[in-house]
Amino acid sequence: MNIAESIRKYRKASGLTQEEMAKRLGVTTPAVSKWENGITNPDIALLAPIARLFHISVDTLLSYRERLTDDEINAIVQKINDMFATEDFATVYEWAERKIKEYPSCNKLIWNVAIVLEARLIVDDKTDGELYEPQIYTWYEQVLDTYTSIDNGSNKVLANLYESIVYSISDYKKKYEYMIEVCNRPDGPVSYLSAVNSDYMAICGIVNSQDINELAKRISNISFERLSTKKMPDALDELKEYVKGQRDKYKKYIAGLTKNVFTADIDSLMEDVHANAMAVGMMVQLSKDFAERMQTEKKDRGIVEFNDIEHYALDILVRKNGIDKEYTGVADELAKYFDEILIDEYQDSNQLQEEILTAISRERLDDKPDNMYMVGDVKQSIYKFRLACPELFMKKYYSYQTYKNDNAEDIKEALTDKQKACRIELQKNFRSRKNILDTTNDVFYRVMNRNYCGIEYDGSQQLNCGLDYPECNDKRNFGWESEKSTDVVLIDTSEDDENSSIEAEALYAVKRIKALMTDENPYYVYDTDLSDYRRIQYGDIAILTRTLTGWADTFVNVLLDNDIPAMAETAQQYFKVREIKVLISLLTCIDNPMQDIPMASVMLSYFGGFTEDELAMLRVYGKNASKTDKLFIKQIKAVKESGDAALKELSYKCGSFLDKLAALRKKSRLMTIYDLLWDIVYNTGYYDYVGTMPAGKKRQSNIDVLLDRASSFEGTSYSGLFNFLRYIERLQKYDIELTDSQGSGVGSDAVRVMSIHKSKGLEFPVVIMAGLNKQINKMDARNRLVIDQELGIGTDYVNLDKHTKTSTIIKGAVARKILRDSISEEERVLYVAMTRAREKLIMIGSVTGTDKKMSAWQMLSVELASNGIYSYAECENIDKYSDMVMPVALMDKALNSGTFNVCIITADEDVVCDTAVGNDQVSDTDNVQPCVIDNTRLDEGMPYIKEEASDMNISELPEYIKDPDADRKVKVTVSELKKMQNDSDYDNNAFMPDDIKAAYKEADKDEWEAADRITNQEKAEDEEFIPTIPDFISDKEETLRANERGTAYHRVMECLDYNKIESLDDVKADIKKMVDSEKMNSMQAGCIRAEDVYEFVKSPIGQRIKEAVKKNNVRREQPFMFEYDRQLVQGVIDLYMIEDDKIVLVDYKTDRVKKGKTGEQELIRRYSVQLDYYALALVQLTGLEVKEKIIYSFALGKQISLE
Repeated sequence: MNIAESIRKYRKASGLTQEEMAKRLGVTTPAVSKWENGITNPDIALLAPIARLFHISVDTLLSYRERLTDDEINAIVQKINDMFATEDFATVYEWAERKIKEYPSCNKLIWNVAIVLEARLIVDDKTDGELYEPQIYTWYEQVLDTYTSIDNGSNKVLANLYESIVYSISDYKKKYEYMIEVCNRPDGPVSYLSAVNSDYMAICGIVNSQDINELAKRISNISFERLSTKKMPDALDELKEYVKGQRDKYKKYIAGLTKNVFTADIDSLMEDVHANAMAVGMMVQLSKDFAERMQTEKKDRGIVEFNDIEHYALDILVRKNGIDKEYTGVADELAKYFDEILIDEYQDSNQLQEEILTAISRERLDDKPDNMYMVGDVKQSIYKFRLACPELFMKKYYSYQTYKNDNAEDIKEALTDKQKACRIELQKNFRSRKNILDTTNDVFYRVMNRNYCGIEYDGSQQLNCGLDYPECNDKRNFGWESEKSTDVVLIDTSEDDENSSIEAEALYAVKRIKALMTDENPYYVYDTDLSDYRRIQYGDIAILTRTLTGWADTFVNVLLDNDIPAMAETAQQYFKVREIKVLISLLTCIDNPMQDIPMASVMLSYFGGFTEDELAMLRVYGKNASKTDKLFIKQIKAVKESGDAALKELSYKCGSFLDKLAALRKKSRLMTIYDLLWDIVYNTGYYDYVGTMPAGKKRQSNIDVLLDRASSFEGTSYSGLFNFLRYIERLQKYDIELTDSQGSGVGSDAVRVMSIHKSKGLEFPVVIMAGLNKQINKMDARNRLVIDQELGIGTDYVNLDKHTKTSTIIKGAVARKILRDSISEEERVLYVAMTRAREKLIMIGSVTGTDKKMSAWQMLSVELASNGIYSYAECENIDKYSDMVMPVALMDKALNSGTFNVCIITADEDVVCDTAVGNDQVSDTDNVQPCVIDNTRLDEGMPYIKEEASDMNISELPEYIKDPDADRKVKVTVSELKKMQNDSDYDNNAFMPDDIKAAYKEADKDEWEAADRITNQEKAEDEEFIPTIPDFISDKEETLRANERGTAYHRVMECLDYNKIESLDDVKADIKKMVDSEKMNSMQAGCIRAEDVYEFVKSPIGQRIKEAVKKNNVRREQPFMFEYDRQLVQGVIDLYMIEDDKIVLVDYKTDRVKKGKTGEQELIRRYSVQLDYYALALVQLTGLEVKEKIIYSFALGKQISLE
């Protein structure tokens, strides 16, 4: 609406004629007529009198509006697009330019119009872009509103800053009103009233500030009156301290604003912001250019990330039209195709996922009911670092109506009616005992302030117990009244050593776990699978930490050292376990001994046997002997070769160590990584040594994991120790989850140490939450460059002329927003941690300055009792989880629904229950004896006392009786067993069952020779082999020997794609594909008769395998290892499949044997025992019965069943 229409409209609304209006303004009637007809405009001096005449503002008279709604902007953009269909570019540009002039402060309109016009220039070859591009780019620059806005009131960053400060100061206003009341009490500090009143008046002025300019001036000019020093004999000391403390907190808050936000007067601050606009614009442009070049490079290299896939999916579903979006035909088809879209964990969705799901839903279709159903709990949204947007959830949560009717038909109607988009509250928790839910409700009812974190923890959000744990009076359990509390334990530690604090928490965890696992009056937990109570196990306990770095390895090692099995399921923590670190150091030295740190680790370990004194002596003498060389390996060699009598013993030790290392280095070039590790672990006795350590079984399990990883590595295209160590480095770098050889961590009986994020979605009977007093990470708000998804970029202003750098008000505002989001996220993380426990929750933290901290928490608990919830200002002051938990836990028990038991462990580790809690129950913690560490002998458990050698009375050792089986190899293969069993000298030591021995005795030496017989041609080739001349430089044609030909057949059978084999040509094509993909070489493929393979596929057993493959019930080339009569047996099974929950074992043979029954009997005699071992292994490893054992002979072209 223009000025002419506006004057006409408001004149008529005021009931005035043109004559009456002219008379009041002192102008002629024709002048008013010309104004209303748009012939002339009123003089600028008349605008204010005209507006007063109509009782409106000048802005209203001029139809001036700073901003348009999104719908209005979309309508203008759509109008521009429609005009392009009939008008030329110049006409449309002029119309768009008028709109921008009409709303010069509406940056969103300017941005959208610029995008549409620039996009049109790109596709319009007829228009000269140089005429219009300068103005379009000018509009782009204008939209850097955050840095170029002249009107501070229209700056969204400053608006957000203004809002947050007013919220916080308003809370301080309430605090001061209470402080005034306290001062006016008969026993109050009345002399403080003058200073408190002065502060209160200043606070009222700040709260009533109309805009950011006024607010900034008031905060910058604030001054604090000194508290009176007049004696107040009637005033209570605690009331004086309360007023002082609250005033100090407010002064600290104001000091923070003046230091980090309002560092100068508002005009100077905004000058810095405007001057910084060019630098920010360049930064944005550089980021865009980098993103475009990165995308181009990724396309050139054929690289696609998951984020790219998401955006490609969005491009398929949504097409941009200027700033508008149009849904494609694909999106429409998918919207019709899906009847229901079910979204779980909706609180962790991001904006991109929301756009994709909206595109394929019927939510956007007017004639269809919504079909998107979202389930989630916004209080568990803890993935903001992955761009999760809990605001999406909260927007719908607070806009949808609550549906409370339990009638199924009514619910169905509500869910299918587009006009009845609703939310259904699922308030019952079927996991935890009532006390855990009550204490969780107590904490978050008070902590979650909707103004601060966006969530209001009211009755609709609280947790209600849905699982009734049955009573059990005869077995000690957490349903007993004395066991119901949520324990909060504070450990007083030194101020300067964070590691000792973590270790102190770990030692306390040891104490509690041992108390839980005691055999005297043991604890029982309720097992829903058994519907009954059972003894608590280590696997029922989880220790949760905010971060694993620095925490998990300490906890795991402390627990293991105290004979408690523990595990952390990430590579970074796994490789920090002591027994694994030693092995990795040894492998590193085998690969490259020129590395001092791994070498020192190995020398001090089981494998080296050096003491710290010997290491120091070696360093000193080795440095002198080797002169210039400083490496340990060089110095070890120098000491070995020295003739110094004083170093005789050390020299011998160095020589022995070097010999062992040299032997291992030689083996590393000849053996696979798996076999090398096996040799190190088992044949050196390291596995048994680790087993004697505390929690030995768990430590041995950790070694088994490393062996499993070595086996997995052998299946890759890489080989060699160097590549294996790089493989281990990648496992640690990408923090790949590791599980033990017994399966996942869920099934193993060990305490699990994990991050709170990792625990999300899991539950444990007992949860120990560590790090209660750990500082919340606020580094994102302290970076030199701060970025927020909503507010944008905050930077310092660098004045090159003055050589100064100052923080801008924009940066301060963005940093405050980031800090608010971080604290809100930590509130939700704490909620997730507390709700993981089913029966018992123990929270532990190490503190310094306990008295001061307790006093502050106690003061806040008093305020909570009065105010009910944390104020906005108190939320801003949260630094640790203890700041959320402790004030609530210290409140009078009558004000809480649940029971807290707060304990303080002093320096001497005595447990003290704080009397402020007022709990009648006493936790079992009081009966737990402190864990005192001393140097004890493992065999006696007595304090170690160093004695002089001459005074020691050493009793004579009994005669050593050697185990007759001590010389047996720790590990044997099935092939070795077959040969050993044929040797009569081994007959007495063979550990096979007697019936198998008897069967073997019937086979004579000639039959064993026949088992290894090869064809005449192959034998001739073997005889011509000259060991001193490698094949690759000899002139003869390279061929495969018999065992290599057998390996080639096994490789084909391992990789054969049964689903694609229908003819002989299919077999040939599949073999060619194996060669092309480098699964086998051409020489191996050349010795394969495709007809043999095709005959196998057509055979009855081949058809059975083909069907089993479709059900994923086939395992090929399966390595195994099992224990038999104190010896470990290993081998590789060609194939086994599962039919009717039983195993069918298949072994391929390429031996040349006679046709008919003679050949079949020959194969049975050779390999029946081998398949017996395979069957034993499968029964032990899978627990399933082996119903058939089959040999398939490629030479005979048939299968042979064994009894």
